[in-house]
Amino acid sequence: MAFFICQACGAEYEADDPKCPSCGRSETIRLNRSDRLVDKLIAGRFKIIKKLGQGGMGAVYLAEQVGIGHRVAIKFLKSEFSTDVEIARRFLNEAKTYARVVHPNAVTFHEFGQDDEGNLFIAMEYCEGDDLKKTIAERGRLSIVEAIEVTTQVADVLADAHEKQIVHRDLKPENIMIRKGMRGMHAKVLDFGIARLMDASTKLTVAGAIAGTPRYMSPEQVEGREVDIRADVYSLGVVCFEALTGRQPFDGNTIAEIMRKQVMEPLPRLGSYFPELDLPPLQAVLDKACAKRREDRYPDMVAFARALSQALPTQLHLSLPPLQRVASEASRASVAMATPLPATGVGVALPGTEAGRAAVESTLLQHPTVPPGPLATGPHPHTELPGVGSISPRGAAPDVSLPPQAPRSKGPIIGLVVVLVAVIGGGLAVLLGGGSPPVANATGPVVEPVVQVKPVVEPGPEAPPKVDDAATTIAAAAVKAVHEQAAYEKLKSAQTNWEKGDLNTARIDLENIAADTAAHADAEKLLADIKRVQDALAQGDALRRQGQCAAALKAYGDAARLNGNVDAVKRGMSACQAAAIPDSIE
Repeated sequence: MAFFICQACGAEYEADDPKCPSCGRSETIRLNRSDRLVDKLIAGRFKIIKKLGQGGMGAVYLAEQVGIGHRVAIKFLKSEFSTDVEIARRFLNEAKTYARVVHPNAVTFHEFGQDDEGNLFIAMEYCEGDDLKKTIAERGRLSIVEAIEVTTQVADVLADAHEKQIVHRDLKPENIMIRKGMRGMHAKVLDFGIARLMDASTKLTVAGAIAGTPRYMSPEQVEGREVDIRADVYSLGVVCFEALTGRQPFDGNTIAEIMRKQVMEPLPRLGSYFPELDLPPLQAVLDKACAKRREDRYPDMVAFARALSQALPTQLHLSLPPLQRVASEASRASVAMATPLPATGVGVALPGTEAGRAAVESTLLQHPTVPPGPLATGPHPHTELPGVGSISPRGAAPDVSLPPQAPRSKGPIIGLVVVLVAVIGGGLAVLLGGGSPPVANATGPVVEPVVQVKPVVEPGPEAPPKVDDAATTIAAAAVKAVHEQAAYEKLKSAQTNWEKGDLNTARIDLENIAADTAAHADAEKLLADIKRVQDALAQGDALRRQGQCAAALKAYGDAARLNGNVDAVKRGMSACQAAAIPDSIE
């Protein structure tokens, strides 16, 4: 069936009759949509089924191996380029690249050759699924676990390519195929079309020429300089950022604007797009991967993938609010708070100690000795244990019943409990100055109760408890911990405002951090950075008002390298660049 365009009304339609169904006119343009390659046999064994895609240099077709039914993808070089020596050599270079990179996350190479008309082709594995670009567009973004999993898989195959002296140079979401399986996402890296075999005989790019996709190019690619494996590290960092946020970090309306951002602007903050992505370890990894100077990046894909995997937060870590996530890491060094020690001198098991754990275990051992039936309820529920004393729960027991249990001998359990409590309580009593530990008779009754816990009594006047020196020390440490946490919260707020470019609010938070806190040193460093940005911004504004845009751009650039999110810096740079940079670069 032919395809027509009506010359009178512009309608497009497919029909056997050339007369336009809209206006009835017969002046039409007939287009032949049949593809000469469809149903053609290639290399005597691959039958072309349909076209999958079209590019500037060629087209990709889906084919089927005759007799087996195995599907492959065949990439054809356009006939007009098949006679160009350098382009034909580059196409051969691509085939060699596919043949060298043998990896589960790389497409499998099948064959390189020419059809009967002399057109060059590469037959390779047909990858089902969607590319990463389409996956992100449909879902908005990937989860943190999925994004890091895809990135590490791509890093794995590129590490293999780098070992074989191959640099991809055009890594982007469109070149990463994604297939979802029972074990998660599986990635395949495609299109080594402009990959470079790092041999002197195969360097086909002219010095100063730009090859790649601007939104994912490393700064050295943008500037037309020589590239190495760290260019792929940069591009993969940008791809990972886009997978996490669904946004391209260096985007713009013109090629010139995109290239300027690649060279000048730092990677945006993940948390500025989604609060749950405010993960400093993950941000630090991507910042290093996307450093403007390649000497500051990870030296290879192995180091990048290792750091990225270590930055993956646990599910428990992800479930916490942003402040608590960081506070939980710092709290390991904080002082534990405990109930003031009783003045009786007996040993008390503090939380988090071996004695505390043993006390819990001893309690668990006592549970089977409780007779079957409902628990005691009322204002003073408690349980009497022989030789230990009266132990009262912190609150009223719920109105539930324990399941029936077979009678057991209570002697061994009670004896074990008594020995454990005697040893633990006595040891702590000695350490805390409570005198000699009470002694339990291994073969007879306990000489004196080891743990004395006052039963719940009716409300009434009681004397304030005595607090010994150890309790005073713990209370002071607790106050100090609260003081440190308040300073830390101010520092965290200042860092958030710094990342947003709100320098004045960040400065106010930092100036309110006390000098005797651990956060003060970091606050001083951030205050110094804020001052440097504000000084460079003031200098740039003054030079711009004087008409010295070149010098002003340098000052703005100094400010942007410290913090590229300050609106005043962006406005100043845009005003200076309006007269210096053309709207577009072809």
